[in-house]
Amino acid sequence: MCTAELNSRVCAGFVLVAACLLFSTLFPGKASAEFRSGNWTGDSYQDESGRFRDCTMTTSYRSGTTMGFVISRDYNWGLVLLNETWKLREGSSQDIAIKVDTRYRFDAVAKAVSVDGIVIPLSSDGSMVDALRDGRVLTVVSSSGNVTFELAGTSQAIKDLAICVRQELDREASSGSGNDPFLGLQAKAEPEDDAQAQPQPADEADDGDYKLFSESEAVVFASNLLADAGITSYTILDPSENPMEGFDVVWTYKSGIIGALAGYKNMGDVDLDKAAAQVMADDGASCKSDFASGKKGSDKIGDVLVRRLFTACRSGDDPMEIHYTLFKTPGGQILQIAHISLGPAPEGSEEDTLAHADDAFLNTAVISELEQK
Repeated sequence: MCTAELNSRVCAGFVLVAACLLFSTLFPGKASAEFRSGNWTGDSYQDESGRFRDCTMTTSYRSGTTMGFVISRDYNWGLVLLNETWKLREGSSQDIAIKVDTRYRFDAVAKAVSVDGIVIPLSSDGSMVDALRDGRVLTVVSSSGNVTFELAGTSQAIKDLAICVRQELDREASSGSGNDPFLGLQAKAEPEDDAQAQPQPADEADDGDYKLFSESEAVVFASNLLADAGITSYTILDPSENPMEGFDVVWTYKSGIIGALAGYKNMGDVDLDKAAAQVMADDGASCKSDFASGKKGSDKIGDVLVRRLFTACRSGDDPMEIHYTLFKTPGGQILQIAHISLGPAPEGSEEDTLAHADDAFLNTAVISELEQK
């Protein structure tokens, strides 16, 4: 079954609601540019007004079942399963579990959106994204029995599906249509001086000028970036519990180190060295005790400019040390990754671990991801 037919039959008239996940697909939609990734076929879809709605990809199995993944313009996503032999009660719901290989299990709710199709809203939790990208076998466990699917080529396909969404939002932004908070706003006029051009925390900047990510977009992007960096042992914090003001998404490692990401757009005229100096100056101004800072290195990897630095505030029993990596993409965006240690470092090598926590984000896969932004 082709992607267009899946989207027409399943996406016509269903609404998914699960823990901040909402796909509003009230009309079948119009297909745009088809793409292929391994065994998967994908397409982007528009609503009746011509506004980009979602990207969907599918693959079919010998059992007669078609599996599909859908990512909306807001980077919410879900899993779709169709089989013409199924006799489901439309509108019914069932608690299920999704198992990936033998290592991961996620509780979910499957909703019958037709007599032969179900939709499963998926969490944007980093562990689920990583499991589906790196897994080999997916099993849907329900009271009706288990259904198993091979996940051949899923890692690249999910990445290509996210790229599809980004490209559609880029196209929408360049045409001046839509009001998407990620890429659909007009660029800011050239700033009057360098001070105005520095990256600002999202709560201080005009969101329409600087903020690159919404909350859900930041979670998905960070999950993809962590996967590209080869990092699997982490927990992304709920956006409502974000403890790091000015960062779009925050995660923790088992070591206790905190990671954080902030993204800024319309930064084409910003000098990255001046941006790095501004970061150190801001941290210094907020430190009420002994302050130290320094540059760890500057480089250009591929088409991405990179600056690395650190700051440390030695405030009695409440010290803080932060190691930053700033990336400037060919598209004029700046991404700031920070790794933070709060409190005195325990015995062992955590201080050294903190200093090198961002090394994994300098590999080829991460840089390739940023070169596309």
